[in-house]
Amino acid sequence: MKRTIFHIDQNCFFASVEMVAHPEYRNVPMAVTGDASKRHGIILAKNELAKKAGVKTAEAIWQAEQKCPDLVKVSSHYDKYAFYSGKLRALYEEYSDKVEPFGMDECWVDLTDVIGDRNPRELADEIRRRVREEFKLTCSVGVSFNKIFAKLGSDYRKPDATTVITEENFRDVVWPLPAADLLFVGGATASKLREVNIRTIGDIARSRREFMSDYLGKAGDMLWLYSNGLDESPVARSDYERELKSVGNSMTTPADILTRRQAAGTFRTLSASVAARLRKHKLLGTCIQISVRDKDLMTYEHQRMLFEPTNSERVIYENAMELFDESYDWHSAVRSVGVRCTKLIPEGSGIQMSIFSELEKGREEDGKLSKVIDDINRRFGTGTVKSCAELEGIMSPNYDPDFYDGGITEGKRNPFQ
Repeated sequence: MKRTIFHIDQNCFFASVEMVAHPEYRNVPMAVTGDASKRHGIILAKNELAKKAGVKTAEAIWQAEQKCPDLVKVSSHYDKYAFYSGKLRALYEEYSDKVEPFGMDECWVDLTDVIGDRNPRELADEIRRRVREEFKLTCSVGVSFNKIFAKLGSDYRKPDATTVITEENFRDVVWPLPAADLLFVGGATASKLREVNIRTIGDIARSRREFMSDYLGKAGDMLWLYSNGLDESPVARSDYERELKSVGNSMTTPADILTRRQAAGTFRTLSASVAARLRKHKLLGTCIQISVRDKDLMTYEHQRMLFEPTNSERVIYENAMELFDESYDWHSAVRSVGVRCTKLIPEGSGIQMSIFSELEKGREEDGKLSKVIDDINRRFGTGTVKSCAELEGIMSPNYDPDFYDGGITEGKRNPFQ
């Protein structure tokens, strides 16, 4: 059966939510920005007036201000964006039980089994109207027979527009677009494609499949299929819980890390966050990874397998610091660090008990202490209980790992696997 899939993308989402609370922002160029004092000084979202002035998402605030001296800068409020995101998703679930998010501000909706005799374009227009009337926001909707082209459709016309890409018209609509517009064609891939004079999606589609596979490996074969409309990946059900592949946190500190003691405090905070998330999802990590970025923006990554799986803050921290000590020579100050646990398994997956009673007793006591700390932080807020080591890190007093660089890697995953 031919599928009917929508991709719904909120227009300038963060900025639009701010304009709901502050209508005066609609009449001036405005952007939601990161906190420059914490070295997150970039543009997170902008309204249409700022966009017309040349302001771009992810560029530095100072660059945006050069293009638009009158730019109004607004601090981000993730709690508000999450609230609206949940309400919008509930609206889409009125139409289908297959609603798959792709980040906070966009999602796919599979209407194949419920659309009946309704015209897909008219239904998309109805959803856009409801978003305007019920939330004072706007969205663009792509309608197609697969997820890839639905996503292209929502990007094709903005703001507040519906684009329909069919099996009959996709060669006319999609193939002239730049290759970089195809999902999963990043800057590096687009550059490699230009080297062999592949500049449009149509160029990918008309290339020999064997050539694309030889040139880019599995990614090349995937892009050839997608450009030819051969995407059969399903839209996940609304209640589908994805298998977590890793749990991690990273952060750019407000000032450069200059000493091992400062690094240890920062690693301790990140390890505590990672361990708490593992326990929340009843998972154990069997591999520890760290990332270190120096002040010259060079990034170093190292990992090691653990003797036994863990969700202990102490074990994660100790291994992270050992990796750091072994791999970083302090040739430069440190700008940001990260900790991640991978190769996850469920709790109770046959962990071998130690033959040494003291080690086994220590592990039990560590688990009991972690549970108490989790309970306190859950009741009174993240960071209520901290280790002394954390206080040595260069951290903001209001640091909340949920709103920084890390988190559970379940947001913009590859939804086509």
